[in-house]
Amino acid sequence: MCGIAGYVIRESCPKEITRETLITMTCALYHRGPDDEGYFYSPKVGLGSRRLSIIDLSPAGRAPLFNETRTVAVIQNGEIYNYQELRSDLIRKGHCFVGKSDTEVIVHLYEEAGEHCFEQLDGMYAIAIWDSMRQKLFLARDRFGEKPLYYHVGSYGIAFASELKSLVLFPYFQKEIDWEALDQFLTLGYILAPHTPYRNVYKLLPGHYLVFDLQRDTFEIHEYWALPDPVETTPRQSEMEYLESFQELFSKSVQSRLVSDVPVGAFLSGGIDSSLVVATMARLRREPIQIFSIGSQFSRAHNENPVAEEVARSLGVEHHTLWVDFQDVLAVIEKLPWLWDEPLGDSALIGVYLITRFAKENGVTVMLSGDGGDELFLGYPVYTWVERLNTIYHLPAIVRKGLTLGVSSASWILHNSRLEKAARGLKQPNLLRAAYYLTGYGSWSVEEVGQLRGGVPNIENSRFASAFNNTASHLLYCEARALLVTYLPDNNLARMDRASMANAVETRAPFLNPQIAEFSMKLPLEMKIRGPVLKYLLRKALAGFVPMEIVARPKHGFDALPMAAWLRNELRFLIDEYLDPVRLKRQGIFQPQVVETVVKQHMTGGRFNHWWKLWQLLVLQMWLERWVGI
Repeated sequence: MCGIAGYVIRESCPKEITRETLITMTCALYHRGPDDEGYFYSPKVGLGSRRLSIIDLSPAGRAPLFNETRTVAVIQNGEIYNYQELRSDLIRKGHCFVGKSDTEVIVHLYEEAGEHCFEQLDGMYAIAIWDSMRQKLFLARDRFGEKPLYYHVGSYGIAFASELKSLVLFPYFQKEIDWEALDQFLTLGYILAPHTPYRNVYKLLPGHYLVFDLQRDTFEIHEYWALPDPVETTPRQSEMEYLESFQELFSKSVQSRLVSDVPVGAFLSGGIDSSLVVATMARLRREPIQIFSIGSQFSRAHNENPVAEEVARSLGVEHHTLWVDFQDVLAVIEKLPWLWDEPLGDSALIGVYLITRFAKENGVTVMLSGDGGDELFLGYPVYTWVERLNTIYHLPAIVRKGLTLGVSSASWILHNSRLEKAARGLKQPNLLRAAYYLTGYGSWSVEEVGQLRGGVPNIENSRFASAFNNTASHLLYCEARALLVTYLPDNNLARMDRASMANAVETRAPFLNPQIAEFSMKLPLEMKIRGPVLKYLLRKALAGFVPMEIVARPKHGFDALPMAAWLRNELRFLIDEYLDPVRLKRQGIFQPQVVETVVKQHMTGGRFNHWWKLWQLLVLQMWLERWVGI
């Protein structure tokens, strides 16, 4: 089940919602589930589901699914990995099943455990349960935020959907823009949950469930799981013991994510995380494994295929390589305003869209990814950047000011945007603000957004701050925790979901397992970072499967497109259209002279590289045109 929508209307609301409205909202999610559809409808309650058939392909798997008395209905987007174990236990307790789908387990588990049922689920999911006897709607989202769930609460009641393009079709939906959220988008390239581009419309936080009680007319949100605080085990284990523990947990996680009634493949970039996923798959499965990588022939820096090919040969898997040209990218860019009904500035979404479409064309419906490895086992360079900044922030203010001035001057003399970014990081008033800025990977700083928008921005970052400001933890764990609750769900997983589900391909992430997360929080820091080596334990786990030069390879992001060069040449037309000074002046949103300065610097080439800033503006302008009409 891969696309859900619905509503519950208060008795005091005079306007009934038609069945046609429910169908229209659900059909807006057709791309997520082209195989089937199902509905539960009454004038006050509606549940709609688009189905991507993966487990139990028979009609018995069509949602909504009900309990034996049909008083409880459930729809789900995602997969429950431990459903077979739960199903066996529920059958022993006397529950009767119509089919063999994982979704049907949820409705009977709810009968047994009520709203505590979510604590027992291992999976990725967005779930809606309607209990007609108790007159309650429950919405729940998985622990890490792999599956999206939007909702809107108003005087009429509540409406929800997997994507905003469905929710905006609800009759009571109002497109009131949240400019504070869009300002935040410019600083990060994504919007932190629970916020969205619209006021009074929210993303349910990962690890949370919502209860809308129609009888009592109440609305509550509860947390059912949170990432544990890092606590190193005592006594410490040997390196081999840690390695064996991880390998056992990871093998079980990969095995659970291979359960499917349709073909399963995997992404392979040649990096540590995806290579470890594929290596574990190859060890667990006897049948051929289909692996997919992407690259362009524009430059060696934007080509994953040669390294992926070497890993594939070492593991003996069936490797499919996708070569991308500019026309492929241009065709996707034309679709982007529809894909990102919430602005998402990560251009890697283009590559994910192309490679999942390629996988679908090769008969693969489920793909395993390496998402979560960098956050749980410290693989991003930003971890070391923050540690260095912490040292600088402990220097006397006058020394820090002089250092900042020197770096800033050097950036202008050398026309170096990396030095400019470093200088802006040093100018932040404290380490928290500096870490937040670095998380944006080249987006606009808060100060720059103020200049761009012609005012003082009010950018709320409490989720990042609360995760980062943990005085009981090592600084690197603070940054990792902040990324786990913000960057991972709101950027990486959102990017993966939108791009893959647009091609009706489901992606699963073995690293995003609560047991692995808890293991990582107990792991000594030196098992994650040892000297200059990031993800130390994962590299040890991969050794023996692939050549050592692959194991020692530095971090290389999912970046197959030379966007900086293209924005100077082939994609310049986007800047001319969307960032034209006349258009900007007419809109009255951005200061034309600020945009013009950034454009001119980028176009000069050399070491000035502002493509990320320009791309964020282009994404936002295309979103405003498509969804707001500005």
